[in-house]
Amino acid sequence: MRNKASVLAIGAIIVLAIGLYAAAFTVNLRETALVLQFGEPKRVLTEPGLYFRVPVIESVTYLDKRVRNFDVEPQLLLTREQKRVLISAFVRYQIVDPLKFYQVAKTTMNAEGQIGSVLISTLRSAVGNTPMTDILTPKRAELMSLITQELTRQAAAPYGIRIVDVRFQRVDLPPQNSEAVFTQMRSQRAQEAAGIRADGARRALELKAEADKERVVTLAEAQRKSSITRGEGDAEATRIYNEAYSQDPKFFDFYRSMQAMQLGLGGDNTTFVGAPTGDFFRFFDREGTAEAPAKGPAPAPQSPAPTTGPE
Repeated sequence: MRNKASVLAIGAIIVLAIGLYAAAFTVNLRETALVLQFGEPKRVLTEPGLYFRVPVIESVTYLDKRVRNFDVEPQLLLTREQKRVLISAFVRYQIVDPLKFYQVAKTTMNAEGQIGSVLISTLRSAVGNTPMTDILTPKRAELMSLITQELTRQAAAPYGIRIVDVRFQRVDLPPQNSEAVFTQMRSQRAQEAAGIRADGARRALELKAEADKERVVTLAEAQRKSSITRGEGDAEATRIYNEAYSQDPKFFDFYRSMQAMQLGLGGDNTTFVGAPTGDFFRFFDREGTAEAPAKGPAPAPQSPAPTTGPE
């Protein structure tokens, strides 16, 4: 009897251990667990740790709490100018309401398929209202932000997820459209370059006109100042001449005549032919009666007596 009781006790312990093993389950930091009773959610476990369930009756489904991403098949879309463009995109999302996510999609594969369908319709609508140049330039970031907001509005609340980001992997042009798009881009760049050159030429003309104006004003001011200075100099020279003439009119008359002769007969090849008559030669001996001075030592020059006025 004792052996039989021991065997039964050991068997009960083994069954209990197997039951505990079957009932126990763990939830780690990266997961959220849903306890299902005959397929219906009963509990949502978000904290990591050791938990228990009723074997056979209850089952456990795990959902990833981390940010997930999935790719969408490349889509051939039409832009606002009816140009075809091939866009490959991917979505990054996170499950924030496990119960709603399970009730709507059951699995991540189903959810990603349904979210991808919403994304394709959103892409078609957004790209159809966007010009080609915005898709092929840094303005594409604004388009992706708009698609993210629209996808969040349509898919976040119904599926219990949070749309983290939507990005374009590649944006390609069909071969039949590439040359037309490149020609249009070259034409636009040529127009921009022509506009820039025209603006530069206009600015150059403005600067040149301003410089010419400043030059004319500067020259006029310099000429005005030079005229004033020249007039003041002429007035001072006239005053000095008048003072000199008033001191010795005869000497001043002789000096001015010599200056006129120097100017009139200047140069190396100037020759005067004719009789020394006229007022121009009034200081010379016109009759030739003057005798040459005797040779000998020249008398010492004497200082002329100062004069105080004309004779």
